[in-house]
Amino acid sequence: MAMAIEPRSVFTDRRAILFQRRDTMDTASSTSTEARSEIKARVDSWLKAVEANDLKKIMSHYAPDVVAFDAIIQLQFKGAEAYGKHWEACLQMCTNHMTFKLRELDINVDGNLAFAHCLLSCGAQDDGGQEKSSWMRMTTCYKKINGEWLIGHEHISAPFDVQTSKALFDMEPDGTVKLMPTPRGMNTVTPHLVCVGAADAVDFYIKAFKATEMGRLAGPDGKLMHAAVRIGDSVVMLMDEFPECGAVAPTTLKGTPVSVHLYVDDVDKAIEHAVAAGAKVIMPADDMFWGDRYGVLEDPFGHHWSIATHIRDLSYEEIAEASKSAMCGAEGQQQA
Repeated sequence: MAMAIEPRSVFTDRRAILFQRRDTMDTASSTSTEARSEIKARVDSWLKAVEANDLKKIMSHYAPDVVAFDAIIQLQFKGAEAYGKHWEACLQMCTNHMTFKLRELDINVDGNLAFAHCLLSCGAQDDGGQEKSSWMRMTTCYKKINGEWLIGHEHISAPFDVQTSKALFDMEPDGTVKLMPTPRGMNTVTPHLVCVGAADAVDFYIKAFKATEMGRLAGPDGKLMHAAVRIGDSVVMLMDEFPECGAVAPTTLKGTPVSVHLYVDDVDKAIEHAVAAGAKVIMPADDMFWGDRYGVLEDPFGHHWSIATHIRDLSYEEIAEASKSAMCGAEGQQQA
């Protein structure tokens, strides 16, 4: 049976279409490569402007309608004017030059839109010339306006610890954790309580304040040399009384000049719960002039806990004015 042979014109047309498609793909690839190079140059220019503390040059990289999600101050900045003021505040906050470094920069382009994502090391030099920086994540969306690639959206963020609600600035790009002067999960200031019967105190704080035990270290005699519990986002350290080392408990001193301040969601319920566990009310909860509902407890180990729920925001000027009325009211009650 004879085979049908396509007319030469049809074969030629199909081959032409294939070549045309290949040429189109090559052109698109070339255009995309060129665009990525242009955006990489813009990124490098932005970095140099930041390190030069050149606000005008920094803002020249942003579109007028930029929307930015920065890691600090507020949820979002709409428009170059608002973001420019934020950048100005950041530059003023860093008395020495800011240092920005990028890792794993990846740029993707589709027509007049592109996005880049990378890891960003953000920091500054301290007065001693030592660089202090932390790694964060950055995603930047570019759009081509009048032949120029400008940032239409920028998002800079850091992961955070769900337990403490603190940003994790100790993480390195390779997955390791950087040694920090303040360990992860700790605050700058931490109360360290001396108790007669520290093991019992740990159990009490778990019951009274819904604490979580972090660990304990007992000495040869069974007394606790160290223990720690977490209450909310904070750590409380405690130990047994060791008078020979100067560690004396409030029950031995017959009082304490110190109060541990604790914020809770519902101060009335928190006080009721702590009293049921064995605490004693020193001052019932009441609405205070500084904007808290506030009360004071004494635990079975002699430590005082001021417990509060914040109920309204006030400036220091408003608090000072409100304190006058509160003092007048107190004087009137004393005279009566």
